[in-house]
Amino acid sequence: MNLIMMHYLVFMSVICFTVALESPNITIIILSQNSQFNVNYALTLKEAIQLESSVLSVKEPKVYFTTKEFNISGDWTFFPLISPIVNIAESCEWVVFVEDRCTVSLKLLINTLQNYDAQKEIWIGNALHDTEASIIHHFGFYKNPEFFKYPNIGSGIVFSMPLLKRLESQLENAKYKMPDFHIDSAYELALFVYNDGKGPMIVNDNAFCSKEGPNCATYPRAIPNCGKTHVSSIFFAVKTCQKFHVDRIKAVKKTWGQFASKIMYFSDVEDASVPTVSLGVKNTDHGHCEKTMSILKFVEDMLQESQFTWLVLVDDDTVLSVSRIASLTRCYDTTEPIMLGERYRFGGPGSEGFDYATGGAGILINQAALQLLADSCKCSRPDSPDDMILGACAEKLGITIIHIPQMHQARPPDYAEGRLATMDAITFHKHWMIDPVQVYREWFEADDKKLVEEVLAKVEL
Repeated sequence: MNLIMMHYLVFMSVICFTVALESPNITIIILSQNSQFNVNYALTLKEAIQLESSVLSVKEPKVYFTTKEFNISGDWTFFPLISPIVNIAESCEWVVFVEDRCTVSLKLLINTLQNYDAQKEIWIGNALHDTEASIIHHFGFYKNPEFFKYPNIGSGIVFSMPLLKRLESQLENAKYKMPDFHIDSAYELALFVYNDGKGPMIVNDNAFCSKEGPNCATYPRAIPNCGKTHVSSIFFAVKTCQKFHVDRIKAVKKTWGQFASKIMYFSDVEDASVPTVSLGVKNTDHGHCEKTMSILKFVEDMLQESQFTWLVLVDDDTVLSVSRIASLTRCYDTTEPIMLGERYRFGGPGSEGFDYATGGAGILINQAALQLLADSCKCSRPDSPDDMILGACAEKLGITIIHIPQMHQARPPDYAEGRLATMDAITFHKHWMIDPVQVYREWFEADDKKLVEEVLAKVEL
């Protein structure tokens, strides 16, 4: 092959590459959160997208942060974002929603979207389905749970503008009853779009990945290594009652409890065999608000004589990794009041509702937030739902609640496989029809044992 022919082929390949990457009109919405760690995460993602668009010489997508451009309480449920996004992005073809932990290959995203017609009502992503009827989805489609598809938000979701406009109309005409509780935003969004069969099911595309891979346009990153908070500065408070002292507490001690430097079991009775601490609060079948508030005050008093920076409030049937909690808390500020957990919401957007960290998944409260909550929060009844009362109180006090996707209110089998694919879970909840010791060994034991090895290595030094 002569030199002229080689130059010609290179020239033609560059032309074809440029044509193939003729960018559609894309708007990217980063589902950001109000903490410095998450802001930095989102900024890194935005800068990476801008840099790649420059390298590829394609039209730079417009990138918006939900906390900056919209700043609507409850925006993570998607519903309050639809109309504002249609207003600012009406002329674009595609709207891409990504979490701040998402990695985006703009080149592969553009190539993927060229396979679809932006004039149709369509949405695309990593489609999940339940393998069995799930409690977190209220046992929906229980006769055939694999029928209904919903997105893996961690992998990103793409909407065509015609579909978003139709959804805006659906909202404005009040044709869809909003749920009172928002538990799984991906599933609830899919129900809204599907609209009892009147709307489209999400289209699965393998370019939207549940974990890193060579041909992924998007995928969620595992939690970064921010170092570790010293375990001795984390106080683990376990809520229990007399009837669970034998089985549940035994499971805690056999699993994660042995790695917690400071752990107390708060019960309705004193039991030296555990041992438990009784705060003089009677057990209730539901809610546990009075017990939780008593724990907060008890731990706050201890803070005067200790160096605790985080309180981890869990149920006696929560299964967790002490090591991963130590890593997670290192990413967040201890001076600004903050709570970490799996975020739920009661009510509508803005002042119509409030977010809260659901209790079973565990609630991580830093020292600044603990002092505010312990001094200000009150229970309307002893059996009021403690996690909701804490959420409503946090809203009034201006305490930031950060959603941690790796914290889970339910058991591993209650989640689609793709949802857990990054293998960086921090907590699960419930012992029902599972062996909690086996769950711990499968998901958490290796990391917690490494924590002990690291401590021993430092002692030897």
